[in-house]
Amino acid sequence: MCVSGARKARASAQAAQQALRLLLALRARRVAVYLEYGSELPTRALLALLQAHALRVAVPRITGPGAMHFEWLRAGTPLRRNRYGIAEPARRGARAWRREFDAIVLPLLGFDMHGNRLGTGGGYYDRWLARPRSTPRPRYLGYAYAIQQVEQIPREPWDVKLDAVITEKGTLWPTG
Repeated sequence: MCVSGARKARASAQAAQQALRLLLALRARRVAVYLEYGSELPTRALLALLQAHALRVAVPRITGPGAMHFEWLRAGTPLRRNRYGIAEPARRGARAWRREFDAIVLPLLGFDMHGNRLGTGGGYYDRWLARPRSTPRPRYLGYAYAIQQVEQIPREPWDVKLDAVITEKGTLWPTG
């Protein structure tokens, strides 16, 4: 999927506003957010909004083949591209644990109205989310362009369901 620069910037800003409204309504204070790669909906506008509203934000760091963890991001932290071309903090930061999150904003290449998501295929999020569950579980929020919605995505046993999907056009709540 190819989205033009102007449309991408507009969609990113609109989705960030939608996400902020939802996260404030959910009273989320600590949020995990991906740093976009490829055709994923950009998250820079979202990160700026969350930090401006004093939400604590963590971003992923690839730690090895198929493995990642999250680190707390400070305003102004420089980012660099890792060996896969994905941005991450230039220096190691304090590790963030899933049990600390109120919400996790997940990257999507596609989604359906049943709460299923299609990622980039690396399985990093699937493996990270499959680890022992925390209680209470954070909200799993997909973040995508509205045009990435499809009729149905095949579901694997290890897939987690999304609680909602945030797009530039609004928040969608899966039906089942």
